[in-house]
Amino acid sequence: MTAKKKINIVLIIVVFGLWGTVAYKTVSQYFFSKELLVNKTELNDGLNLNEINKDTFNLEKVTRDPFLNRQNNTDSFVSIKYYSKIPNLKIKTNPVVLKPKVIINWPILSYHGYIRSKDKDEELILVKIDKRLYKLRKDDEIEGVTVKKVYNDSLELNFNKEKKIIRLDQSFLR
Repeated sequence: MTAKKKINIVLIIVVFGLWGTVAYKTVSQYFFSKELLVNKTELNDGLNLNEINKDTFNLEKVTRDPFLNRQNNTDSFVSIKYYSKIPNLKIKTNPVVLKPKVIINWPILSYHGYIRSKDKDEELILVKIDKRLYKLRKDDEIEGVTVKKVYNDSLELNFNKEKKIIRLDQSFLR
């Protein structure tokens, strides 16, 4: 046998031994517990359970505020009564008027990619707005449409305080 097989056999025996011990301790609680209870009751015959010793002490009013670290005036405490049942009160509430959402008509947009310059880090983004092709840079605005973020496959655009993400036009990849 090789060394690996010997180690595996030893480890398997150790695991079975551990699980056997756990199983024995679990099962022994249910089957052998009567003998242990008899022995415990015999040992505790001299114990008197009727005797109760009370530990009593007086609570005093706290005159120092532990959070603000200053002395409190005992006359300044006000008693507050709380009622558990609140009478039925009719409270007039103003109805909430929802403002109608203005429907914003976005122009027809399509993203056709970007052109990266060898000399500069800037990119020219090719965007078609209402069937006209524009070359834009980041944060440029044309016809109310602003380019906010540029990704390889999409653009994030703003138009009248609304955000929209458009994907790369798949027809120009062929």
